[in-house]
Formats: sequence, C-alpha cells, structure tokens
Amino acid sequence: MIGAPISIQCRRNNKVHVRALPGHFAMTHSHTNYYVDIMEAKLNQAVANEVATTLAQSFTYEKQIDTIVCMDGTEVIGAFLAKELAKGNVYSVNGKSDIYVVTPEHESARQMIFRDNIQPMIRGKNILILCGSVLTGKNVRKAMQCVSWYGGTVVGIASVFSILEEVQGQRVTHLYCEADLPGYKAVDYTVCELCKNGVPVDAVANCYGYSKL
Repeated sequence: MIGAPISIQCRRNNKVHVRALPGHFAMTHSHTNYYVDIMEAKLNQAVANEVATTLAQSFTYEKQIDTIVCMDGTEVIGAFLAKELAKGNVYSVNGKSDIYVVTPEHESARQMIFRDNIQPMIRGKNILILCGSVLTGKNVRKAMQCVSWYGGTVVGIASVFSILEEVQGQRVTHLYCEADLPGYKAVDYTVCELCKNGVPVDAVANCYGYSKL
C-alpha cells in the first residue's frame, strides 16, 4: 500500500522540494521501496529554473558544454540549464555560447538514436547528459554509448536524484541522493526483499509517473 508522501527539501536550494512515496514500486530496471516524484522539478517552470540554476553551478566554470542531451522528460530543465550556462559571465567557460538542447529518439527495439538533422549537434561536441533519476545507471550507459556512436564526447552527467556517484568514470552531479532518503533501496527484482516477503507490488513506475495496481 502506498503511504503518505514525504516532502524533501534540497540541501543546495531551499526553493526545490520533491516528494517521496513509500511503497513497493516496480521500476523499469529495478524495484524500489520509495517512488521519488520529481514531476514538479521537471514540469513546473519556476522549480525547473531553480533546479537548472543549482545544477549549473557545477559546470559553469569547469566544463565546456556544447549540447545537453535530455533524458526522462527533462527538456524544461535542460532549456533553463542551457540558458544559465550561456550567460555572459566573464568567468564562465560557456559564456555567450550557443548550446543545443536535444532528446534522443527510441526506435522499436528501444535503441537510442539521433536523426540525421540532429547528428551535427552531437558529432564533435562536448555533451552533458541530463537525467531525472539515476538508479541503476543502465539508461545513462545507453545514452553514453549512443553519443559515442555519433561522435560526441560526454563531459558530464547531471540528475535531479541519483543513488550513483559515477557512471563509467563520469561523476554524476545531483541535487538529491540516497542520504536524503534514509532507508531507500533500489534493487534488481530477483533480489527484492519485499517480493521475497510476499509484499505485493503497489504500482508500476517510470520517469513519467506511476500507475497503481
């Protein structure tokens, strides 16, 4: 049974909050005992702007970024992040730059691709991968592989929530992590303790939301 939501304030920006719902959730690549609902962060203009401003602090002075690849429906955050990075700050390595904001397409076999007219925004570019959540890292690794196929170079990974600190040697910059939600677990369904104890799945969930069973 899904419990009452818990509001969690971001340690780096008190204007950003997310909800965590306790329960038994079947995610795409794992089972979790909380669903971290970041829809406000992705779809509310004001909150997305705050998220982008906070994430940008980790990249403004360190990384040359040409293109932001948006995963998990993070295009609103991505647009604000590009705007923040491209500000004419004399200390910003991206100041007054043109930054592309793109989303990979998934073909029928769930393979990520970039169409021919999008590929020039990837080839030879420094890429920042932007995610809503990073749990197992599988989607991020697929995105990194896809970028490499089209001749791009991944120089950073950013996410609203992540339980991983790095993926394939790339640090994951995040606003929320496991420490913000004590007791949070994301495991393969084959070793899920809730399943082993006969606790039914409450909802099927992914980056777009959850559906109760």
